[in-house]
Amino acid sequence: MPKKYNNNSRYFRNWTNDKLKSEAQAYHQSIHVIECYGTKDIMALDGILKEIESRGIEVSTSLGFSE
Repeated sequence: MPKKYNNNSRYFRNWTNDKLKSEAQAYHQSIHVIECYGTKDIMALDGILKEIESRGIEVSTSLGFSE
């Protein structure tokens, strides 16, 4: 029987892949671009990325420099 996902759950493991990706992008934007975050945001992003990777989805980030 296929797993049923619930995007309203408080647990990352219950979210759909689309919800995980969307939340990861939002947290990444807040932390690394806007630079407005707290320790719970960092912990949430870490948990979401671990769940994404456990599902076999490859996560990629980019690093850029400007002078």
